[in-house]
Amino acid sequence: MKVLFISNLYPPNVVGGYERLCFEVADAMAARGHEISVLTSRYGGKVAEYPAQEVVRELNLFATEGAIYIPFDCTPEERARMVAENVSVLNETVERIAPDVVFVWNLYFLDADLLSAIQSLRQRKLYMLTDNWLIAFLNGNFINEYFRDNVNDGPRGWRQKLGCAARKLIGKKVKASRTEIQGEAVFSSEFMRDLYDSAGFDLSEGHSITYHGVNQQARRSDEFVDRTELLHPNELHLLFAGRITEIKGTHTAIESLPLIRKALPGHKVVLTIVGDLTDQAYVERLQAQVDALGLGALVVFRESVPEAELFGLFQQYDIYLFPSLYEPFSLTLIHALAAGVPTVASATGGNVEIVRHADTGMLFKPANAADLSVQVCKLVSDSALRVRVSEQGAQHAAQFTFERMVASLERKLAGVE
Repeated sequence: MKVLFISNLYPPNVVGGYERLCFEVADAMAARGHEISVLTSRYGGKVAEYPAQEVVRELNLFATEGAIYIPFDCTPEERARMVAENVSVLNETVERIAPDVVFVWNLYFLDADLLSAIQSLRQRKLYMLTDNWLIAFLNGNFINEYFRDNVNDGPRGWRQKLGCAARKLIGKKVKASRTEIQGEAVFSSEFMRDLYDSAGFDLSEGHSITYHGVNQQARRSDEFVDRTELLHPNELHLLFAGRITEIKGTHTAIESLPLIRKALPGHKVVLTIVGDLTDQAYVERLQAQVDALGLGALVVFRESVPEAELFGLFQQYDIYLFPSLYEPFSLTLIHALAAGVPTVASATGGNVEIVRHADTGMLFKPANAADLSVQVCKLVSDSALRVRVSEQGAQHAAQFTFERMVASLERKLAGVE
């Protein structure tokens, strides 16, 4: 097949995991003999050539260069020019390449006009809906209300309980007409499928779920840390690893520390936060939170590590904290479970599709530091529970492989699944 991937970002210009995953899937498809092209933005300015991939880096991204979380500002005339250029680049690229299928990954920081141009293409189209970007384009009021009511605290304060999960929105009144997707939708989780359905999207043209997968090496049993005891006597080493942004709930993990320390007076409790520090405003807020709680050296910030080093990273900690406020389906969470680190995750989004409470991990109420601390203390005090979630988590995560994911997407691109 001749496949054209379209993504707002693409390596070596990356912010999160989805653009890396897009590259990995494109690379795997090329290795399987397909002719792969990629249309992406010039954002970030870095250029790299990849074997068997033609990467066109000509789209304009409506994002502040070097600070993607800062709102983009330009004149209406400049925006109109950038939109016209994007549509022109799309049409020229499609005409030259003549792909059999167009595989759309994520268009955040682009424009609905580009989406309209994509939907008007005669080629088969698949949309990889790993998050809410398409809802934001076509039913912005719904996603704004959803985040206001379920993810962002707004004036209520960012430590307050966030409310119900997305599935409780099913049945919520949306605009009367259903929004049609001109193409087939591939969701990363049941959570995302339900969110799109509740947002009023007509999925009758075709939709399916393909869970994310990660590369997992075969491991000897002696490569896994023995979880019958904590790594160090009278010490508890906690880890957060992921994007350091508000939606990942890192502040909830920090807020839980005083509660954990109070419940475990004989333990030194240390939290290490590993991840991209690009969102400086949020990082500064976290550091102010640490200071206000008097935690000092008990919270350590570290830069993100390559995927190949994640297994070793997880062996260095007693418990992994995954406190997301909103999570379609996480790659890092799969890595953590596969590495056998006892995990405490928020009961939101796709998390509950991989973490079964007290079996493959522990679940807590999103944004609820008290509940998070309770689940951590259960793991500390109950060695049998700690060992069980370690072993069962690794066994369960073994099914979420990259190879399985690619094979499923290949069949979908070919129209045979």
